[in-house]
Order: sequence, then C-alpha cells, then structure tokens
Amino acid sequence: MAETSATILIPDISGFTEFMTSTELGHASHAINMLIDAMVKAVDEDYEISEIEGDAVLLIKKGSAPSQKEILKTCLKIFNAFHFQRKWLQQHHICPCGACESIIHLTLKFIAHHGPVAEIKVGRFVKQSGTEMIVAHRLLKNSIASNEYLLVTEKLLRHAPGPAELDEMEWINSSEEYASIGKVDYRFALLNEARKKVPEPPEPSNYYHTDNTSYLEIPIAANFRDVYMVLMDIPGRVQWQTGLQKVEQDRPEVFIGSIHHCSFENYQAILSPLRMTLSDERIIYAESCSIKAINLSLVYEFIFTKISDTTCGFACRFMNMNESPVPGNIHGSLFAKMQEMAERLKEYCEKMETSLFEAAFQKIE
Repeated sequence: MAETSATILIPDISGFTEFMTSTELGHASHAINMLIDAMVKAVDEDYEISEIEGDAVLLIKKGSAPSQKEILKTCLKIFNAFHFQRKWLQQHHICPCGACESIIHLTLKFIAHHGPVAEIKVGRFVKQSGTEMIVAHRLLKNSIASNEYLLVTEKLLRHAPGPAELDEMEWINSSEEYASIGKVDYRFALLNEARKKVPEPPEPSNYYHTDNTSYLEIPIAANFRDVYMVLMDIPGRVQWQTGLQKVEQDRPEVFIGSIHHCSFENYQAILSPLRMTLSDERIIYAESCSIKAINLSLVYEFIFTKISDTTCGFACRFMNMNESPVPGNIHGSLFAKMQEMAERLKEYCEKMETSLFEAAFQKIE
C-alpha cells in the first residue's frame, strides 16, 4: 500500500451515543443527518471527506500540513455551521420527543493530526488506514474535562508552517498514553467562547392572525402527547384521514416552515406547520393550509389538553389567514371536513393498543 502524508481532521459530535440510544430513533436520525449535512457543506475544499462515521466526519488533506491559522479557520467554520444548524433545529422543531427537545445538549469537538496514511481499496470503496489514523481515532477518547474543544497534536504542529503560537486562544499542553501506541503529546483549546459567538438564525415567520372563532371539541381516550404526535406527522395522515391519498415533500422532516403537498380526492392543499407550544398539560399546534384552486389560505389551530394519562381533550378550529372571516358559502363544507378529520383522529388514536411514541417522550437529564 502506497503511503502519503496527510492532515487528519475529525469533527466529532459529543453526546451522540446517549442522544441516539435514549431518544426516539427516527427523530434523532433526522436531526443528526441535518447536522452532519451542515458540517459537510462547511468543509474547506482542500479537505477530502473520507468517511462519515455516524457521529463524526473523517476529513483528509493530502500533502503538507496547513498553517496553524488555517487549521483553526477550518475548524471554526465547521463549528459555526454545526451550531447554527443546531440552533435552527431548536427554533423550528415542532416535536416534543426526547430527541428534538435534547438537541441543545449536543456539542462538537475536533481532533487534528498529521502523518503518513495509506489507502485500502475494496471494490468501489476507499478507506484510509495506518498507525496515524489509529492515533487520531484513539485521541477521541482522552482525559480532557470538556466536550467541546480543538485538540491539535504536537506532531501536526511540528509540520505546520507559521509561528509557533497558534493564536490568542488559551492553549493547554497535555498528553495521553495508549496501549501499543505510547505517549501522544498535544495541545487543546476549549471552544466555550467560540460557541457564544455563533450567530443566531433568523426567527421563523410563524405569526398568524387569531379571532374569536369557536373550537370544535371532542374527548379522545388516548394520551394527549400521543394524539398530537399522530396529527403532527403530516405524511402519516394518509393512514387515517379520509380522502387524503398522498403527501409529497422535499425533505422527510416535519418542522416549522416545511412544505407538504397533500393530494385529496378532489382537491390539492399545501400544509406548513406554523407554531407549537408545549407544557406538561397542553400542546397548542397551528399549521397553514393553502388551497389554490379556490384561492383560500387558512390557519388550522389544534389544542391537546391532558385529562389523565389515558384521556385528553382535543379542540380544533380554522380561521382565514387574513383578518376577514372565511366566506360563508364554503364555511359549512370546511367545518364538516374538519369534524370528520377530528372523528377519524379519535378513532385511530383510540385503537392504538399501546403508546407508539413512548420512547419519544423520554427525558434526557
């Protein structure tokens, strides 16, 4: 196997294992995929994305080592992209499950190393190997009392051009001893201050006009959170909503602002979540509904109120998106459709023998 000198850079999501095993798996996977995607898009063109390792991205830059400033610049670019996306997910999620609620706990650390690597080709797959790859991965397990830092090995620093000092950040000298490898010297800097400087995403545009339109109210013999999770799953409504034939969307996730093209038997509607507020006793959820064929834009508002662990109150209403009332000639048919939707939701939820979403509401301490 031919060897070549390369810089090895591993951005690694801390808290990933607990996040994936202690929360609702499908939602956790969606969140991690979006975070990894943001990191990949932020990678400098000089780096090759060698492998995505579940909670980390393995980056390789063949040739001489980059300068110390370039290393820091690349890491901070990835770091900012990760936390900007994490903040966006927190702003736009409408799901109260453990995965979506605990995104705030995820952090990012970096391992930067340099040395000879070899490529193993198996079919169309190419994998980086060698002692230095082992060293870089071993360094992910270290004695640093933090989950968010940049670790740079002394071996990389010896090869990096430029001044000896990295920058104004506070760097600490340390080392680790690994079996079959020996002592590995490195420096690390905490990224606490860098995290404070990550820009805030624009607030979602989720305002809607409210009025005194009355609610349709029915009891449902199911946990209020389970009922909400069934309704919130817009693509899943084809399983229980009368007349809904298919739902098409660009992304699998459902969040504030996501667009869902819904095909009913005799019309098309575009749904988009607007807002979700959560407490221990109640969830309030709203979504927009646009029916272009009749030039109508509505807001549907749903309230799920806990009565007991196995029963809840469900209330829903629709309002015109603007301040004028819904035209009287179509109000009756819209109300009938909403009533039918509520009854089908009740029937579907009450037939669930167990909570399909029990794991979704586990709390991460």
